[in-house]
Amino acid sequence: MALTSPLQIYDTLARGVIPFRPPAGKKVTMYTCGPTVYAPAHIGNLRTFVVSDWWRRTLEWSGYQVESAMNVTDVDDKTIKGSREAGLPLAGFTNQYEKTFFADLESLNVERSDIVPHATEYIKNMIEMIKVLLAKDFAYQADDGIYFRIAKVKGYGALAQLKNQPSDDKETPSDFALWKFWDEADGEVSWEAPFGDSLANKAGKGRPGWHIECSAMIRAVLGDTIDLHLGGTDLIFPHHTNEIAQSEAVTGQPLARHWLHIAFVNMAGGKMAKSEGNTITLADIINHGFSPLAYRYWLLSAHYRTLMNFSWDALESSAIALKKLQNRIADLTTVQHSVLDKVGTPIIEYLNKFTEAINNDLNLPVALSIVWELLDDHNFAPENTLVTILEFDKILGLDLISATQPLAIPSEVAQLLADRESARGAGDFARADSLRQQITTAGYTVDDTSDGPKLRKI
Repeated sequence: MALTSPLQIYDTLARGVIPFRPPAGKKVTMYTCGPTVYAPAHIGNLRTFVVSDWWRRTLEWSGYQVESAMNVTDVDDKTIKGSREAGLPLAGFTNQYEKTFFADLESLNVERSDIVPHATEYIKNMIEMIKVLLAKDFAYQADDGIYFRIAKVKGYGALAQLKNQPSDDKETPSDFALWKFWDEADGEVSWEAPFGDSLANKAGKGRPGWHIECSAMIRAVLGDTIDLHLGGTDLIFPHHTNEIAQSEAVTGQPLARHWLHIAFVNMAGGKMAKSEGNTITLADIINHGFSPLAYRYWLLSAHYRTLMNFSWDALESSAIALKKLQNRIADLTTVQHSVLDKVGTPIIEYLNKFTEAINNDLNLPVALSIVWELLDDHNFAPENTLVTILEFDKILGLDLISATQPLAIPSEVAQLLADRESARGAGDFARADSLRQQITTAGYTVDDTSDGPKLRKI
């Protein structure tokens, strides 16, 4: 479905909403900074990937050919420390958390990126970039590794709007590590490299710094310049700032044409973070009896650049709203006869409203309100309303098509429903109430409508 008006995006570097116009026509490259796999991702982390999914769906909905990549950071200080404490090889340690992460994304109906590079697979690419930076004097060797000389970069820190810039070419505490020489804390984790201090018996043996990992992977899988770079707001500085510095020092080209950042999910007591010990995982949400899609629905309630404060009450309200939405879709499907047997036509009036909201820097709260507005507008044939909302769901990703499927009713529940109707017909309302309770205990509710009783799954 092609969007009818220009797509606008809030660009972090521009500090404003600007038109999204990739130069390569309908082809778009996008990169999302992925997880560091040393612990289960918390729901604040997961917001970034749900929002990234919404952007990818929006671009595809508008007719762009999207090539997306999301990295996996499987070597850094945290993964090495975690693997040593667990007594596991690095790969064995990180693999378990990577599997959990992608299972979470699947539960949230997040489409997997086209390319998923792992840092450990691109060490040679990182070494080659560091060699170029050394040759261009953007990097230098210190006792413990190779560092990037930020004073060489004109306008360093523009993305983060840093006020204090290095004033000369001397090494400063702000310089960041490109390569860390091996020490005992690294255990078995190291790679050989053609730089280092042979007199100190290090001979280049070591591992990459965090920032160079993404720069090397982006360049290897998507090219020198990409159209859209996404990540959480916590990555603006230092990670994305340093990505820009080192990548552009190597290539002489802009790293990304657009920078997009997603706000935090906080707890009532402050920032949600593993270091604060106050995280909630998707498994916690499921253990509380909520569907992962209820969390996705909750994220729709605020703009992606707005900080959200999580509470169980708020999630419960979203779960109720999602269930109501699913029931309304099911009702559309079963009006007299299944509307899926008819060919629906999208309602242009509502497509335009939805498009306007999406094109306004992905204003999903407004887009969601348009779904409810359409459901309450009874001026259209049910099949047209249904096909329009299913078109919207190509972006929302709430799996609303599932609500159109016939409800599988166990034979014992069907018999309880038939007995209840007989009791009601005979005026035995006490027995009818007892049978309703048995139906509820079996996991279903009964709605008495003018068209007869309707069963719904609880």
